[in-house]
Amino acid sequence: MIESKDMTNNNELQLHGERPEVITVTPSIWNGLRSDILKIEHESFSSSLADSEKDLRKLVDSPTGIFLALSLPPSYGVIGYIAADLLETFSNIPGATDDPHFGKRDTIYVASVAVLPNWRGRGFGTALMRECLQVASQKGIERVTTHIETGSVTRTGLAVKVLNSFRDWYGTGRTFDYVEIVMEA
Repeated sequence: MIESKDMTNNNELQLHGERPEVITVTPSIWNGLRSDILKIEHESFSSSLADSEKDLRKLVDSPTGIFLALSLPPSYGVIGYIAADLLETFSNIPGATDDPHFGKRDTIYVASVAVLPNWRGRGFGTALMRECLQVASQKGIERVTTHIETGSVTRTGLAVKVLNSFRDWYGTGRTFDYVEIVMEA
C-alpha cells in the first residue's frame, strides 16, 4: 500500500497543473521505487557522500525511520526523496555521539535529502524537509538535526542553529555544519 499525500496547499509546487505527491516509502513498495531513488542518489552525491542501496534499504526497513519520496504523477515519476531516522542510528556520523541529545531518542537525524538536478531550485527539497518535520512531530520527535554544507542553509528557508562544523567532510574538501532544525509549532 502506498501512503501518499497530495501537496495541494502549496501552490508554488506545481508543474503544468500537476501537484507533487509525497509517498511514504515502505518495504513493500521499495522495489518499485528503488531504481528511481538510486538514480537520484547517484546524480545528487559524489561517491564519498552517496549512500549504498543497502544503507537506503536499512532506512526504509527501520521502524523508527522516515523515508519519503516526491513524485510528480503521472509522467515524471519520483524526482526526490528524504531519509531520516533516530539520531542513535547514526553513531558513525561525525558529531552524532557528541550531540547532548544522543541516547535520549528524541531527535531524528536527516541522513539525506536529494532532488534530481533538473528539478532543483523549485522548492522541492524544502517541501520534503517540511513534510519530514511534520511526520517527525506526529511521531513525538522533539528535535531534528542534519549536516548541511556551510553557506547553503539560507537557501533552504528553514531556521537552523549551527552546533558544530566539520572541514573536509568525507574527503570532499568542503565544510559541513551539524545543525539543529527549528521545528515549527
